[in-house]
Amino acid sequence: MDHNHGSDTSTGTTSCHSMSMSFHAGYTEIILWNGWSTTTVTEFVLSAIAIFVVSFLYEALKFLRQTLMRTEARKLAQRLAEDQRRKNNVSDCGGCSDTPLAEPREKTYWQQLVEYSHIGQSLLNLLQIIISYLLMLIFMTYNYWLCLAVVLGLGVGYFFFGWNKKDAQESECCP
Repeated sequence: MDHNHGSDTSTGTTSCHSMSMSFHAGYTEIILWNGWSTTTVTEFVLSAIAIFVVSFLYEALKFLRQTLMRTEARKLAQRLAEDQRRKNNVSDCGGCSDTPLAEPREKTYWQQLVEYSHIGQSLLNLLQIIISYLLMLIFMTYNYWLCLAVVLGLGVGYFFFGWNKKDAQESECCP
């Protein structure tokens, strides 16, 4: 089944470049949009290398988000432990004032929502979603070589960054 993506009604010209809906080889492809088309082997190889790099960086982005999340969780745990230590030290103090210290207030939902760490995580998540959909659309060109570039980039990226998962709970796959 072919879908014609080459008609241009604004200029009155039509080019017959159809999108194959089955796996195929070849170097003449339109990748994501009309401006990214390959007509030579060199253009195609450079595009495949770029796709490999983007796939690799996608895994690096996932690793970065996990690392930032762990860092924030560690900071919160240290802050809570320090508050607990201070509370225990005050109660052990024999000659100290009997005036109780103010309890640290827990942040409201809206305060947590506008923290820099949450905004940064949200923007990185948005970038991750955009890249993942673009990689999916590249795979859906059904060109063997472009599919291989996506899969190898993700695989090599996981090799370098994905091994750092501490437990099964951190997996992005459902149980």
